[in-house]
Amino acid sequence: MNAQPLMEEMEQRPFAYADIYRHPAMSGRDLPPALAAVRKNESSCVVILADGTWFVTWSQGSFEGAVDERIVCAKSTDLGRTWSEPVAITSSTPTVRRSYGCPFAVPGSERLYLFLHEGRRDGGHISHCGPDIDAGHFAHLWSDDQGATWSAITPIAIPDRDISAFPDKIHAHLNHPPQVMPGGQVVLPFTQGLRNGAVRRFWQLCCCETSLLWCENLLTESDPAKLRFSLLPPGTRGMRASIMSHGANPAVRRLAAAFGGHPEEIASNAQELTVVPLADGRWLGVVRTYLGSPGYTISHDEGRTWTPVERLRYGPEGEFIEHPHTMCPIARLPDGRFLLLFTNNDGTRKGAAHVWDGGCRTRNPQWFAIAREIPGETRNAGLLFGPPRILAAADETPPADGFTASTATGISMPQYLHVDGRHFVQYGLKKEHILLDEIPAAVINELTPELPN
Repeated sequence: MNAQPLMEEMEQRPFAYADIYRHPAMSGRDLPPALAAVRKNESSCVVILADGTWFVTWSQGSFEGAVDERIVCAKSTDLGRTWSEPVAITSSTPTVRRSYGCPFAVPGSERLYLFLHEGRRDGGHISHCGPDIDAGHFAHLWSDDQGATWSAITPIAIPDRDISAFPDKIHAHLNHPPQVMPGGQVVLPFTQGLRNGAVRRFWQLCCCETSLLWCENLLTESDPAKLRFSLLPPGTRGMRASIMSHGANPAVRRLAAAFGGHPEEIASNAQELTVVPLADGRWLGVVRTYLGSPGYTISHDEGRTWTPVERLRYGPEGEFIEHPHTMCPIARLPDGRFLLLFTNNDGTRKGAAHVWDGGCRTRNPQWFAIAREIPGETRNAGLLFGPPRILAAADETPPADGFTASTATGISMPQYLHVDGRHFVQYGLKKEHILLDEIPAAVINELTPELPN
């Protein structure tokens, strides 16, 4: 494969493997609509189909929040080396935004689902800062021919939460595909937000919580109309960081000062959960927070209750892992080790003013670290991390035309994949391109920490 596209707009990419999608060269704001509509590409999710085909979905449009946003898909039949051209699965309308979707391939079958959130969009009589913007519901659609054709969209009714501004609609988003836990539960992580007065001024101050949509019979029910869904944890609220514990956190205070908010109102924010099983059967959840670190929470009862969100460290008595308010997924490797993807910046490095500072200030470079469980240890979820290493770094040269497809660029929304004994990470570059890297097993081994005696 030509090396030029692999390194275009990159400063470092030591594990470069393939480009899933790069939009054509373009410059300026007054582009033909068909060309402008492929400029923004983000929130990609890859699943492996029954025959080994790689299937990816992502959000494409002129820019984040554009009327032409849609969810597209592409396929690869050669372990991610080459990809088909993207085709649309479903599109936004003047009144409904459909931009983020997460696929799920039912093991041992040809059934493929796509989960998404349908929200009200700005327009007509709806104010762009009103509480009903982006309020909506979860939904799903399905395909039995590897995404060539899709069913109609079916809404998913879920119980009401206290964080909801409306009794029948939610402000929420999805970023990670559903996953099968060791007990057979299929869980879909999601984030739900409160669109209060502060958010109408600055969305960076939003109070958010994270939860799991438990897809109770997704593995066994062939009739999509009979699928059952419930929430983990059950009850009136999801997982949050503790305001009482973290209101004095320096990263929270910097963010509040930058946007005229109050630390005691925003410290609870926890978003974009990933969940993995630990050796003793506990579930570990890792979330992005306002705390200058990834947050973590533990469930001892398969998602029904969770410990308060705390900051993740390199070890039980180690330094805090630094991270801004962007996705920080953790994945369990088949041999029981863990891989954490993060950006190693607590909102003070690279000239950043706070954890929400976008561009290449907080979301570049992309780092990763490998962890092992310390037998019998419960502090820090029992995890000991080795030294971090850069996965990739974007070229920070500003675009010549001064236009960006999103308010927060750099490298973001990574996803780890283990396929045929190999380790892959796919991610977004400047929310305009979707890239795929392979980390050699030797590097994983080199970064694995030695357990204490």
